[in-house]
Amino acid sequence: GQGGRDITNENDHILSLQFAWNGAEKFVGTSFVGVSPEFEMALYTMCFLVGEEDNYLTLDTGDDIFELNIKCFSMARGKIGTAFPEALGHYEDE
Repeated sequence: GQGGRDITNENDHILSLQFAWNGAEKFVGTSFVGVSPEFEMALYTMCFLVGEEDNYLTLDTGDDIFELNIKCFSMARGKIGTAFPEALGHYEDE
């Protein structure tokens, strides 16, 4: 079972990190690793069209299971302002 533990290894496809950009510190940034741009565009577009700021989902890569929140923020006239993943959990798929 999952056991509620976060596990990391060389097969991970989500990267969470802390960084500073133009003098402002970002406490946690999350990015996909090794996925196609088409996958990211389709995921963010789908979540944006659902119309929610918070879009909770489970992504099963076959090796790992990720619990994610895809954050979507709109701009004027219903355009995507930004969309990005937040990692909530990560488990080995058994």
